[in-house]
Amino acid sequence: MNIKSILPMIIIFVISVTVYGETDSQSRYQSKELPSLSILSYNIKQLCAEYKPCNATSVLDLLQLDRFNYELITEEKESGVQFFLSKTMNDNWSIQVNQKRWFVVASDQNLVFELIETAETLANEKDFSAAVEKINQAISLKPDMDKAYFLLAFCKLQQSQFEAFINHAETAISLSPANPEYLNQMAWFYATTKHSKYRDAIKSLQYALKAVSISPDNWFFTDTLAAAYARNGKFHEALDTQNKTIQLIRSSNSLSADRIHQHLKNMNLRKEMYQHRKMFTETN
Repeated sequence: MNIKSILPMIIIFVISVTVYGETDSQSRYQSKELPSLSILSYNIKQLCAEYKPCNATSVLDLLQLDRFNYELITEEKESGVQFFLSKTMNDNWSIQVNQKRWFVVASDQNLVFELIETAETLANEKDFSAAVEKINQAISLKPDMDKAYFLLAFCKLQQSQFEAFINHAETAISLSPANPEYLNQMAWFYATTKHSKYRDAIKSLQYALKAVSISPDNWFFTDTLAAAYARNGKFHEALDTQNKTIQLIRSSNSLSADRIHQHLKNMNLRKEMYQHRKMFTETN
């Protein structure tokens, strides 16, 4: 059972940067409402990455010049570059610097989801450092996004940063305590990790029981519950639960015959371990 299995296939998002022009794809993300400082800061950072004379990374305040024009106050002073925010003829907002125009994305929420989609793609491509950067940008815009923290936890796990993995995964659970996938993945880790320092038998059982109470016929979850019972020395309960797991897999309508055969092989191996009062521990 691997945390990677919960990552969906997603698309890549590219922030639109242009000079005096609009495309259909760019207009999808343009803002008609006055953008927030967090959105403006994100755009300024992208702008300065493209336009080398400036190195600003955040917008501290807006100085209103008239109804539709503002000067952006940034933390960067050395270059002397000035940034201005104004409405275009199409009633969208754009940032101007030295005759160049960058159209502003629509909203914090839209941007956050695009950042997470990009991070998921990068994580699937095993570019975890780049994924973490995108996730942190998303969290800075939406600090209560449980999905962002759980994706961040996944990346940290793949980088063998176990304490960071636990902290971020636990944050995701605190933000969404009824999400059975979060509960199941953490229960599996606490019960089966080969790193004894990070095992937590009691918490693994608590989380596994809660996940199964939410989704009782999910064989992934019952398999985890069996491992958690075994980690707590409750081998009779582990056997009963593993037998249920095997029954659920056999009756599955969503698995191919080959997948059923492979899963049953793994489940029966774990069942045999529980029959001999042995706990299952991951080897990788």
